[in-house]
Amino acid sequence: MYIFKYSLLILCFYIVSCTSSQDDRTEIIDYLALNNIEALDTLGVFIHISQEGSEEKPSTQSTIELSYTGRYLDGEIFDRTEGSTTTKLNLTSAISGLKSGLLFFGKNGNGSIYIPSDQGYGANPPFGVRKNAILVYDIDIKDF
Repeated sequence: MYIFKYSLLILCFYIVSCTSSQDDRTEIIDYLALNNIEALDTLGVFIHISQEGSEEKPSTQSTIELSYTGRYLDGEIFDRTEGSTTTKLNLTSAISGLKSGLLFFGKNGNGSIYIPSDQGYGANPPFGVRKNAILVYDIDIKDF
């Protein structure tokens, strides 16, 4: 009986996770279509490249110097670099959606990365970020 309850709990968690992930994917696709934004689907993370930048791309171990704005699909900003300032981000410590999205941009590249909640902060975001939110990062890479 215990094993059955445990298996049922895992199945329910799996179904909820898949449903949430699929719901996020659908919401992102609808948002992109409504706003006439072309984006590359990279296994759930969607990337709109305004300027690809240099041929050389960062690796998963790179530290990237960039400016960015983090926002939700409704346009509310939750984080950003101020003015013309930049910050350095070590990709080994980045959320998975941002890490995979940034790999498509070279130096002086810019665009937007649309991240479903399961590849963002999910149910455990830092203070000031919505739980289970789809995140959008508008990025401008300077160097790596």
